[in-house]
Amino acid sequence: MSFLRTITCTTVALLCASLMQAQSNVQTLNLTFTTIDVPGAMLTSVQGVNGSGDMVGYYGDSNSGPYHGFSFKTGSFTFFDYPGLPSTVATGINDSGLIVGYAGSTTVDSFSYDGNTFTKITDGSNSATLAMGLNNGGDIAGGAGTVYTTKGFEMRGGHFKGLSPPGIYTYVYATGINNLGEVVGWTDTDGFAYSRGKFKRITFPGASQTEAWDVNDSALIIGWYASSDCICGFASKNGKYFSFRYPAAAGTFPRGINKSGQIVGEYTVDYQTYHGFVTSPLTATDLDRPPYAD
Repeated sequence: MSFLRTITCTTVALLCASLMQAQSNVQTLNLTFTTIDVPGAMLTSVQGVNGSGDMVGYYGDSNSGPYHGFSFKTGSFTFFDYPGLPSTVATGINDSGLIVGYAGSTTVDSFSYDGNTFTKITDGSNSATLAMGLNNGGDIAGGAGTVYTTKGFEMRGGHFKGLSPPGIYTYVYATGINNLGEVVGWTDTDGFAYSRGKFKRITFPGASQTEAWDVNDSALIIGWYASSDCICGFASKNGKYFSFRYPAAAGTFPRGINKSGQIVGEYTVDYQTYHGFVTSPLTATDLDRPPYAD
């Protein structure tokens, strides 16, 4: 299951070698971070959080896999693996407790999991289907194709619909979907948002790479960006962008946001060991101010 992580880490390494000059006047958010680590794991990534604060993600004894899924509720971990495949990544959980994710290696199946039963999800004859976002109606966002090229999709009522912004890309992933049907995701270089049949590019000011990962019902979009200043998380609303990072981290990678504005993800100080995190709530009013510091 290392392919998606390899793509991200390789991209980050290249960006670190040659980055565009970022704007230095982007306002920084002050969030409180709580580390979420699976005991003994070298990698813990929190991928999704629901309205009750229940979290899901994956962990590994090394940062290259194999990986195992987990849920984290009221301070306790529950671990699970998709039957018959070498790695399991849990990516989303909704308010009813339904979990989605994907499992495999060169061939990848997606799944939904209700705590007892796994249900396989595949997009036609594609060898890789990656479910990456879930809303309370059971709609799913993700990417499908092969591990070498993907196109985004949304799945509603069991029916898949392609979802890729205009342009030619090797990778397109739809990674988050809210209860109003807005979808966010990312391509080779930029993030995007999709709503009511229209795409909007998500690009953090001055960044070389922007990945949008989730959106809540208040239209708060979160993700990460790479610039000459840092590899940091961002929050965006109404075209305004705000930066945040785990203190002293080399990389901060937000993955999910819930209705109260809690953000989850992972951070690293050395690109060897990765730690999960959850933040204090970020609300729309926190962003209702000038996007840049004076």
